[in-house]
Amino acid sequence: MRTITYCASTDPLDDPYVYSEAYRTMPAYRREKIDAFVFPEGKKLSMGAELLLRKAVSDLGGEMGEVRTGQYGKPEFIGSDIRFNLSHSGNRVICSVSDDDVGCDVEKVGPIDLKIARKYFFETEFEAIDSAPEELRCDMFYRFWTLKESFMKATGLGFHLPLDSFRIVLGDTVQVEQHVDGREYHLREFDLDDGYRYACCSIRDIGPIQKADLGSLF
Repeated sequence: MRTITYCASTDPLDDPYVYSEAYRTMPAYRREKIDAFVFPEGKKLSMGAELLLRKAVSDLGGEMGEVRTGQYGKPEFIGSDIRFNLSHSGNRVICSVSDDDVGCDVEKVGPIDLKIARKYFFETEFEAIDSAPEELRCDMFYRFWTLKESFMKATGLGFHLPLDSFRIVLGDTVQVEQHVDGREYHLREFDLDDGYRYACCSIRDIGPIQKADLGSLF
């Protein structure tokens, strides 16, 4: 079975009517999360993540279940074989769903501090960024960042796994060299030419990322 990945802009939720109608469909646990945010941006991102999750689970042929937080903070369904992961940045949300472990990440491309990569990334990753033409360094940084974070989330360890304890190798296909476990992970990155970088990591094969309209998902 393939991993299904959706992404979306939260712009449709700027419409007060769309927002209120979507909010009415939210489960209690998600309403609590939405209500906890002070600023509208956070509320829309949380709501958008739930809308994408609902669609992806439906496409996988499953049903939404009760959500709990795992040992290292990763959300999961109780009593279900369906695995999912969510991420958001700026006004973009991403959701990956599979029947095995999965992680995803989206990051808005912006100014970078190479000291972060030098200090925390695997040595060869930093060298790849540092040696890239100046106009490509920023994009290269976010390619590594999203791929690394998606892998960390797929393992279930998140940032409990040091960034320099595994290595991402870019090429025709993306590879990860790791000693976290003996499993084979698939990684895929997505560039939608929208100022963001997206990545997914899963035990299963990863299909193409699919754009969704949050205004039509309820």
